[in-house]
Amino acid sequence: MPRFSRSKSPSRTFSVSAPKLRLLWSNLCSSIGERRAGSAGDGAAGHFILNQFRASGLEARAEPFQCASVVDANAHIALGNGSRLRRVPARVLAGSPSTRGTSAIETDLAWIEMPEQASRLFQPALRDKVVILFGPMPTQADLHRRLVACRPALVIHVDDRLPFDWVKDDGVYPAWVRRYGMPPTVTIPYRAAWELRKAGASRARVKVTVELRQLPSNNLVGEITGRRPELPVVLIGAHHDTQCNNTGADDNASGVVALLVLADLLSRTKPLRTVRFVSFGAEEQLSVGSAEYVRAHKREIANIGTVLNLDSVASPLGHHWLLRAGSAKFGSWLAGKLGRYGLDVVEKSAPMPFADHFPFSAFGVPSVTFMRPNMDSGMRWQHHSAHDNLDNVSTAELGRVVTAVAGVTLDLANSSKWKFPRGIAPDQQPETARLARELFGFKSEFRNELPTKAL
Repeated sequence: MPRFSRSKSPSRTFSVSAPKLRLLWSNLCSSIGERRAGSAGDGAAGHFILNQFRASGLEARAEPFQCASVVDANAHIALGNGSRLRRVPARVLAGSPSTRGTSAIETDLAWIEMPEQASRLFQPALRDKVVILFGPMPTQADLHRRLVACRPALVIHVDDRLPFDWVKDDGVYPAWVRRYGMPPTVTIPYRAAWELRKAGASRARVKVTVELRQLPSNNLVGEITGRRPELPVVLIGAHHDTQCNNTGADDNASGVVALLVLADLLSRTKPLRTVRFVSFGAEEQLSVGSAEYVRAHKREIANIGTVLNLDSVASPLGHHWLLRAGSAKFGSWLAGKLGRYGLDVVEKSAPMPFADHFPFSAFGVPSVTFMRPNMDSGMRWQHHSAHDNLDNVSTAELGRVVTAVAGVTLDLANSSKWKFPRGIAPDQQPETARLARELFGFKSEFRNELPTKAL
């Protein structure tokens, strides 16, 4: 892996071993495989990560929490006209329930284009029908409550960002399941929905069976204690779980491999500040692990200075995004530093609840997620599918990310005072507060929950 250098170099550059990256990737994706939350694969990944932290000389521990684990899920979906129904591949959204009764349900179809038709068409007439939502699932609690109140027999989600003929896996929001309930929900391929809509499909025969259990997952924590541990820490994060039915080579074995290599590289330094590495569990259930971490460490959250989270960072072709929750000064400082270490990024400033930095930003911690999408929508074509495998990731791109993030982390960790403030940008605050409240159940306004502490 090439080393980045320049005439006036930053504090330190690092050399990254390509064989080590490949070996760690193989252990996670080939030896362990699928790592859905609460499964044996999830547990095996946790043991592997802890052992790697300890082998690098870090103080390491597991912090367990309970999550809704998919033990078994099957969807039998046939769609069409009249009695001419054809089987359509489908996957159950993790966390959603079975259809009612023990037999297949045959009923009418209702097509709803999201979000523009939701407020008009989420009506009692949807009761006992199969509803196809084309576009995003609701991210506003009032729309979700209205959908649940309609009592559809089944909801079918068609992700309009992924116009392909294979089916993806996904999940539902656990907080909404607990508070409002959730209709049985599945996904089908975009291309299947396209052909059905062209043919005027209006009938469905469906049966969904799901077994869910509350099972343990873990946040895995490794730490390099700084020479001045009273200073706010630098936290580097990633998530080790996958959706069902894939090995998640990019999402997010790439982030975990980066985390482990960063921990090993930085363990050879003696930073001023403490550097903490956390591999979160159950991210694919809407950042459950990182939210649990924030709740468990709420009294200490003021001592977390910044969060750098790594998620899906190794597409061979794509754009390196920096999803920023924090001040503009924080974003410009970080993007500038990364560029000096050879990683040019596209900075995106907006609340992003679907990544593990969000629960920290909800409490005012300057936070980012590194991501490498390969589609203009911000998605990756292989998202949550069998195509997210070791054939579709790049060792070279991951090496670039590790080299740059290592340099930036060491710059942060060796500075007694940072050039950016705590808190998030004013234009991010209203939507961050709403998402924190509605999706995660953080009850108070985020900006009032955090004690003030200098960085």
